[in-house]
Amino acid sequence: MNRYPLLSKTAVIGFLMVLLMMPLSMVSNLVVERTQTREQATREVARAHAGEQTLTGPVLHVPYTETYTRTVVVDVARNTQREETVRETHVATVFPTTLDTRSRLTTEIRWRGVFPVTVYSSHHDSAGRFVWKGVSAREKGGQITLGQPWVTFGVSDLRGLLGRPELKLGGHLLAIAASPAGAHLPLPLAAPLDATLLQPGATLDFTLGMDLAGTERIGFVPLADDNKVTLTSPWPHPSFGGDFLPRSRSVSAEGFEASWSVPSLSTQAQQQFLNDTKERTPVESFSVSLENPVDVYRLTERATKYGLMFIVLTFAAFFVLEMVRRWRIHPMQYLMIGAALVLFFLLLLSLSEQVGFLLAYLAASAGCIVLLTHYLRHVLGGWRPALGMSGLLVALYGVLYGILISEDNALMMGSLLLFGVLAAVMVATRRIDWYNVMGSREEPVRA
Repeated sequence: MNRYPLLSKTAVIGFLMVLLMMPLSMVSNLVVERTQTREQATREVARAHAGEQTLTGPVLHVPYTETYTRTVVVDVARNTQREETVRETHVATVFPTTLDTRSRLTTEIRWRGVFPVTVYSSHHDSAGRFVWKGVSAREKGGQITLGQPWVTFGVSDLRGLLGRPELKLGGHLLAIAASPAGAHLPLPLAAPLDATLLQPGATLDFTLGMDLAGTERIGFVPLADDNKVTLTSPWPHPSFGGDFLPRSRSVSAEGFEASWSVPSLSTQAQQQFLNDTKERTPVESFSVSLENPVDVYRLTERATKYGLMFIVLTFAAFFVLEMVRRWRIHPMQYLMIGAALVLFFLLLLSLSEQVGFLLAYLAASAGCIVLLTHYLRHVLGGWRPALGMSGLLVALYGVLYGILISEDNALMMGSLLLFGVLAAVMVATRRIDWYNVMGSREEPVRA
């Protein structure tokens, strides 16, 4: 190998990069572990406060009995028949023709150790209308007898109710309670309704007021024929999700306001709701998440994914300049430099949990650059080459930060960076006689 110093040096540097992948992988695993710990902290806060909430309903639930007489053949040979009375039980589910909900939401940060969790309190005022068209007998001559009607609605986590909801129908205040077990109602909250109100063609206007607490996300199921929801909050970083985006929204540093308008023709929520008790199919909904827009774990995870590229680019710069400037850098010194680069990602993770990602990135990169500048001063034999390499590291850290905060442009920025590095290497080595370098010993010339 002494006959080919360039090949041997390249092989050693390649081995060092593979070796440094081990601690870099350990840092990546630590990021995943801390992310899981953060999620556990969120679940613990949700257990003590209330979990994610999805509002469903209200829905009119009307059991009824159909009674009819049918003829049954007793003896085919003698052609004897008899009549018997049959009673069949069915349920009519009536969705609102209109439902207009106006919601206000305020947020609060709860801490579980070093992990922040966003919780909220919300107030909802809904107004809508039921139209009772009646039910038709399935059998000829059948008689319909209505059972006890119920107005039902639900939230995902009943612990989030901050008081008894107030439901008025036809100007009368209904008594809301947990759905009776024997009634087999599809939603957890219910109020009994006077059956005499259900005359064919009756229009039943209602209002529903409710205070609700939750954690990180709130959603709505569009079960009415015409659904309108308006949500306002001082939270400045909403993330809209689910099956429908807002028709209009305004987001500023003072908060956001979003409005949804979902007609039944645009959604399968009603049919999915009717099938849910049998098939457990998911029901379409829309939601707002109150997650932190600068998730330190997501950003740190993305940073570690670029860790190997960061090390390769730094080693490539040292290697090329070693060839061009005739520096002598020992493999152990390469290993020390690589260890400092890996340690940056560990510092970034630990500091970002305390002071936020931007300050953590500045502190970790500044610490590593100062350390490497001091180290390279002795390795390269002076401040001038050490400061030159430090300037390169500053540029690399700056580009990496730009890639991290510009997720939509990350591919373009990464591609331009690699193209720029390749162009710089080709320009810097354009006059090198590689045949002569590969077959001769390096001369101990310092910068």
